[in-house]
Amino acid sequence: MLNNLSPVGVLDLGSYQSKFIIFKITNSKIEILSKIILKTQGVKKGFISDIEKLANLINELIGKAEDSANLKIKDVYLSISPLNSFFISFCNSKNIGGYEIEHENDVQFLINDAVNLFQDDYAHSNIIHLFNFNFRTDKTNFVENPVGLVADSFESDINIVCTKNNIIKNFIKIFNNINLKLEKFIFAPYVLGLLANLESPLSDSIMILDFGHEKTSLSIFRGQNYLFTTTVPLGSWHVTNDIAKSLNLSLDIAENLKHNHSSCKIIGDDQIQQYIESENLGSKSYKKVSNNILNRIVNSRVEEIIDFLNNEISYFIKNKMNFNKIVVTGEGSKIRGFYELLKQKLLINGLVVEKFSTKIKNNIDDEFDVCLSMISHIQNFYAKEIPSNSKVQKSIFKKLYSIFS
Repeated sequence: MLNNLSPVGVLDLGSYQSKFIIFKITNSKIEILSKIILKTQGVKKGFISDIEKLANLINELIGKAEDSANLKIKDVYLSISPLNSFFISFCNSKNIGGYEIEHENDVQFLINDAVNLFQDDYAHSNIIHLFNFNFRTDKTNFVENPVGLVADSFESDINIVCTKNNIIKNFIKIFNNINLKLEKFIFAPYVLGLLANLESPLSDSIMILDFGHEKTSLSIFRGQNYLFTTTVPLGSWHVTNDIAKSLNLSLDIAENLKHNHSSCKIIGDDQIQQYIESENLGSKSYKKVSNNILNRIVNSRVEEIIDFLNNEISYFIKNKMNFNKIVVTGEGSKIRGFYELLKQKLLINGLVVEKFSTKIKNNIDDEFDVCLSMISHIQNFYAKEIPSNSKVQKSIFKKLYSIFS
């Protein structure tokens, strides 16, 4: 655990809103010094669409947060979750020949070998996070610390979260231009799942589902192991767009309908119809919309998103993996009836489906869930993650990993 840390910033660039928090840690206590939220510009589906707009947004977010906290910061941790991120597993081994396993010659060798394999097979991608899933001796013996053990062979299972090189380079370019130190990239679905897992120590397995603006992601933890993550290119914006197109409404009115009148639950035709304000060529009018039609539109799109998730987790469904908790966050999860539809349509068993909540929340809005998860990760580094000794501004993650931070 990190006991003391000077004020730093955590930045979550969402597809719809971007959030920034300045915090510090004193005697193991986290103190939130300021928080700012602005509408996102220059980012679509997790990658940069306009570098100038995004640079202006980051400057405004950080400037307002610094003014509110009455201080200046130098270091920023950046959350990213572009659609073209990948979760990859490697298994590699070394012949020990009946001798003792050594850290540098054997353990570090396998870690570096996994990184080399990744670079050979995914030359145009960069590692964001690297995890030690398992160590084994003699093929079948799972061990926590292999150093000093006598073995004929030594194996490691490594999990990697990665994304495309150019996505990383573009973010680095922005921070270099605005003279801020980009301390680390953090994958949002990972830290959300990590915090949910950290705060549920009695749970054997947890799924965290983030129903976001342009995409929906999930991560799976089992015990202390980060098993899987994935993202599908559908989110709550697609629900809004369906309402707008189907009912011939503006996106603003469709968004209001989604939040204030819609439900994932299809109701009977005898329900009262809603009158909503509509604008056409500058003149306002009122249009009658059936609750039943509105809810069918919402239900259809949300069911499709859940179907996509079922396809992504088909391995866990096939192997009948049960979850102690399915934890849900994201703006889309606020649509009425979503939890009930999720329980009905997700083809996996979960004892509890609940809203994401954290002990360090301190009355901070749900929109800051990723930022708070990043802060928790910075303070409580995940033991299974293998840290890099390289700086993010330099050559990214080239064999400079250590099992010891």
